[in-house]
Amino acid sequence: MYSYNQPPDEIRLPEELGLDIGPEASLVIAAWRFLILGYADPDDFVEEVREEFGLPDHVLRRGFETVAAVRRQQQRSFGAAATTSLTKAFAELNARGILALEAHSCCAECGVRELPELLDDGLPRRGYVFYHQGDAEHLLDHGHVELTYGAVMERVLDPDEYARLLPEGKRWWFEQVSVEFFRDEVLPVLAEHGINVEWNREFDSRPTLTNVDFYAEV
Repeated sequence: MYSYNQPPDEIRLPEELGLDIGPEASLVIAAWRFLILGYADPDDFVEEVREEFGLPDHVLRRGFETVAAVRRQQQRSFGAAATTSLTKAFAELNARGILALEAHSCCAECGVRELPELLDDGLPRRGYVFYHQGDAEHLLDHGHVELTYGAVMERVLDPDEYARLLPEGKRWWFEQVSVEFFRDEVLPVLAEHGINVEWNREFDSRPTLTNVDFYAEV
């Protein structure tokens, strides 16, 4: 696990919660994982674990808030040092006019569906790349992540010309241009940040990034 996601040696919950050591440790572990994924809402945590723990909501909330306070104090001690090569690469992609999002939406399908609104920000975006929340969990556990990507066709073809294409033609052009976009514009930035990419250069294959980590502020 990424060193900046490691918990302090021991996190204890308030004694007045009346938890035995086993349930206390399990609650701390659950809260810590929730936090290192970047989730900080106590209500969301209570909703997430209520059935698993079978404890009163106020106990779950107080336990989470205790662990959250420890995590925030820990993150303050890190300062600017706590970041990842992937976060730096995504920041550079955004600066270059490519929409790059970490832990975006719940899944690839929903993430793509939400993109038009995000791309409609007045900036000349040439394409997008992201990984979703499920990918973030996998990255946290295994140290590699798959990306979803695509070109913004209105920046490549005349919008009226593109609109006249049949659905099959639109799909073909989108896939071809998207592969070129990722190969020519995204891959070099990832390489500059020391990130390895396994990819067969086919659109139906998500590029896999290795030797990467996940880190989120709360």
